[in-house]
Amino acid sequence: MLCQTTAMLAWQGMAPLARPTSVGSIDSTVRPVRCHWHDAAYADRCTELLQGIEDAWAVQVDEMGFPAPVPDSDGILDVYIDGGASAFGAYAYGPSVDADSSDDRMSSAAYIAIHADYEEDWRWTMLHEFNHVLQYATDFTEPRYVPWEGTATAAEVWTDPTLEVVPQTIADFQLTPWVGLLGDSWQLWDDYEIWSYYEYGSALWLQFLDAQYGDGAGSAGVELWLNSAQAGWVNEPDFLDASGQWTGDWQTPLMDFSLARARLGTDDAPDWGANLDDEQMAIGVDASFSSDELPATLVPAMDPFQTGAVYGEVRGLEPGDELVLRAEGEAGVRWGLLVVDGTDGTWTEADTLTWTVDSAEVVVGVVHLGGMDFDADEVMATSPVSLLIGLNGASPPRSGAGDTGVGVGGGVGAGAKGCTCASGSLRASGLAWWALLALPLSRRRDRATARLDAQTAA
Repeated sequence: MLCQTTAMLAWQGMAPLARPTSVGSIDSTVRPVRCHWHDAAYADRCTELLQGIEDAWAVQVDEMGFPAPVPDSDGILDVYIDGGASAFGAYAYGPSVDADSSDDRMSSAAYIAIHADYEEDWRWTMLHEFNHVLQYATDFTEPRYVPWEGTATAAEVWTDPTLEVVPQTIADFQLTPWVGLLGDSWQLWDDYEIWSYYEYGSALWLQFLDAQYGDGAGSAGVELWLNSAQAGWVNEPDFLDASGQWTGDWQTPLMDFSLARARLGTDDAPDWGANLDDEQMAIGVDASFSSDELPATLVPAMDPFQTGAVYGEVRGLEPGDELVLRAEGEAGVRWGLLVVDGTDGTWTEADTLTWTVDSAEVVVGVVHLGGMDFDADEVMATSPVSLLIGLNGASPPRSGAGDTGVGVGGGVGAGAKGCTCASGSLRASGLAWWALLALPLSRRRDRATARLDAQTAA
């Protein structure tokens, strides 16, 4: 399931996709939607497809307020059962041609294709793909995966609350927090050989925004897209800018999210993540320290990208102990510090964070907030950082100072470093964007302990 734009295809040197073939079709009786088939043997599947589109339209457009699909030349939203181009599952695609130069949005018509032998629930898939059509109708210039796939995945649940975001996707998103909100599964595979559902799991970010600033039924997702739209090809504001609409800056919701997501997989999971208290949803932690090891330095296994975070945990604390955190990183990069203490905790953009603990175990972290002029559309780049941890007046050591520098324990790819800069104007994937993300979840490799063992040993 994915969205694709002409711009993304051009960055990857690919030609625009061709519409699938059609030998027959049937129309919805309540919406301007037509379901096509490439083989008459699959005609009966159109009933399920049309029902999914009709359900999605009623909720996502009529109730939530997403802009309606932009009509193509015949005024119909086309859905194709296909045996060729959509061989990897299902996708939405539009020509990325602005339909109305007089409005304030870069909006385009789009169509949906699904492979005839797709193994997932077809109605559920249409809830997802229809949201991509609405994204094309709002702002097809957004190049990052997180707003496209995170919103469409969350929209499945907003449309049908009996569903839930597939836990596997959330687990993968939580496993690699250093990637941040700008990365994707292609990047993880191409650069690190980590197989992931990353951008689907970023629905967690949309769920958080909606719980924090929306109505709990998707209004924040609609606002995020509407407020990231613009009249021309220059993608300003981008989706990260738009995420700051509720607080005046994007750093505040990002830091709040970085704090909240660290409670998932525990009994302290926030209300909006109450179904995510299984330990597989826990945040990826680079190192664990006992209180008697402090002061110490956490050197991450993977340097974080902009908006990415690095986490550690401290055990064996006593109520009243005073933690002191400090980040040492690349000059010109802003860092946020955080501590999660049960249902309590705090964060700061200052150089140092002091916290009096209540729990025997806390999570600490540092978040990459980019350079002073950081823009979400710039090239993704990692920045080295060390998280210095002190206790009860014992100052955090300087990173790498003698034997107080403690290495990571059990992190993914322990001892390795991420690339310092990604190639390309944005970080286009090395392979076809639509090909990987169209893979049905049932055919994607499971997140397994063996995978982590292999990466750690590499």
